[in-house]
Amino acid sequence: MSETKISVPVDGINSASAGEFIRAIPVVLAEPASSPTLLWACPAAAADYAAGDLSPADALRAGAPRTPRAELQWRVSRSALQQAGVSAEGEVLDARQAAGPATVQAWSLSHSDGHALVAQGPPGWRLGVDLERKRERDLEALAQWCCDAAEQAHLQALPEADRLTFFYQLWTLKESFIKAAGLDFPADMRKVGLRAQADGWALRAPAGSWNACCWTIGEDWIASVVWSVPGGGLVKPAMSDNQPSWRVARNCVLPPVRSLYPAPGI
Repeated sequence: MSETKISVPVDGINSASAGEFIRAIPVVLAEPASSPTLLWACPAAAADYAAGDLSPADALRAGAPRTPRAELQWRVSRSALQQAGVSAEGEVLDARQAAGPATVQAWSLSHSDGHALVAQGPPGWRLGVDLERKRERDLEALAQWCCDAAEQAHLQALPEADRLTFFYQLWTLKESFIKAAGLDFPADMRKVGLRAQADGWALRAPAGSWNACCWTIGEDWIASVVWSVPGGGLVKPAMSDNQPSWRVARNCVLPPVRSLYPAPGI
């Protein structure tokens, strides 16, 4: 795993390098897709962790000393990858590979506090996902570090009860763009995010055509996914017929999912 030393506020959110979480994998796709597929995994997914199915690189890392909490996170995230049919090296774990010539599928992984989210998309897509568990923190300090002036102003204008959710919406969206577009963390956090318009929000995205979705998952979780389709049109919110589809890891339950972006009705 590549590592980059960065300076962040003491209350900052840990961010792993994009290189660990975005890979290209050879798989056989039955038909083109218009939006990503997401796989949600909770701590119960650790029961399906299969050490014998780890990729060579992960097999070398499997025995590293970890706290019980970190070991749970390792098992849940690797079980999620295994159930999604990919490995941390981009190897195929799906028997459909034998059905014909392989193409390349995009995927991205995020994990937080014993939970994981895997996003998958068709060949040639740029794709990033981020999952965070909400917890109280110094929002003003963090916003000055990762948000532009307009985002900071909107955050400050919100009622106190709404600020934490909006901050995590911004954070997960920015992290997803960092991963998908290969941007620099943390230098490019301020360059992407959301911009208020008269008819709702617009993406502040990297160059190209991008779609994005953000959600609350139950009471505790915020997640975002972004994707760019080669040859796509103008940046716009994902329409109702272009929403990501959800899968759930074995023995796990997906809490209620509520859309934050695009807002219901857009």
